[in-house]
Amino acid sequence: MKKLTKKQKIIGLAIITILIAYSLLYNADFLRKEQVATEDQVKELKEEENKDLHSITKYTPPEEEEETLGGSITTFYISSEGETVAPGGNLNFTGYFEGTGEFDRSINWTVQGAHHPDTGIGNDGVLKVSPQEKNTELFVRGVSQYDDSKVAEKSVAVTQPEVSNPSAPTTTPTKKASVGKPKTKEELKQKAQEVKQQVSTEEVAKKEEEAKKLKAQAIAKDQKNVGQKDKYLTDPTPEGKPKPVDDPGEINKNNPQTAYLSVNCSTILDHMDLFDMDKIDVLPVDGVILGKTEVTFYPGETVYDVLSREMQNRKIHMESTFTPIYNSAYIQGINNLYEFDCGELSGWMYRVNDWFPNYGVSRYAVQPGDNIEFLYTCELGKDVGDNSMTK
Repeated sequence: MKKLTKKQKIIGLAIITILIAYSLLYNADFLRKEQVATEDQVKELKEEENKDLHSITKYTPPEEEEETLGGSITTFYISSEGETVAPGGNLNFTGYFEGTGEFDRSINWTVQGAHHPDTGIGNDGVLKVSPQEKNTELFVRGVSQYDDSKVAEKSVAVTQPEVSNPSAPTTTPTKKASVGKPKTKEELKQKAQEVKQQVSTEEVAKKEEEAKKLKAQAIAKDQKNVGQKDKYLTDPTPEGKPKPVDDPGEINKNNPQTAYLSVNCSTILDHMDLFDMDKIDVLPVDGVILGKTEVTFYPGETVYDVLSREMQNRKIHMESTFTPIYNSAYIQGINNLYEFDCGELSGWMYRVNDWFPNYGVSRYAVQPGDNIEFLYTCELGKDVGDNSMTK
């Protein structure tokens, strides 16, 4: 191999040195021109990165599902704190719901028919009557927001102030002859109007306030004995009385038996000052919906079974609901007469052989010869002979 001359070695070394120096200068950051990205460029780069990430993961955020309620409303009605209101006054309305499952209890309130433009009712259910209201009657409508097919209406009287006329001659008003025990529907209506005219608004308000207190006391008393109740909140059954049956067993249709059934609401006739006059047409003149009647039942049936069948057979209206906490059906209305139609303490009770059972109608197993009575109370049972809740 031919050896390099001294001159060639120097030239080669010089070339290598130049290459190394050029390489170092080319990669030196401090000699490069500074490059700064603009804000728009940074934003654009981020968007491109997000698009790339989305295309890689293929992730689509789930849409928020709107919460749905699966309940249903079986009964809806409204009531007011009083039957009358003065111009410039307010009156509270309340809606009552019965049904199954979860459902919204909101109500759309409106005033129907002729009324002053300033008279109205808000979402809180407070009817505000204009001081210039000239109509003698107002009609309030409530519509369930959850189920707009559930509509209820109630009318209230507007008590217009009496206008005195000094120039008018003084006369003694002719008093209508008072109706005794009504025998016809017209006499019943006249009797009801007389009773309501004899009771002042203040007296009605006082009665309603006393009723609310009495009801609160009864509830408080019932809650004190929780430790003695069974799993369905039933107090111990008195000695010698039938105990509640949660599973009556199979109904034996091959062994028909007989019992007696009656339905009576005559107590309303003694409390016409509290009665909802919108229901006057369904109130029997004598208060008897069904007189004492011999009925057929089958071993294993409950009081509820007998009542339901007999009302259906006779085409008499009946409405009920099942209350799981008490494991029993609850009778809401018979013959279109419901709880609270005659005041805060009113509703249906049942009595068997002169005893008011302390458990629901679908837990009482019927026995041959039982005398079953459904009675409408206006005083939390006191007016039909049950003092257990008012002592």
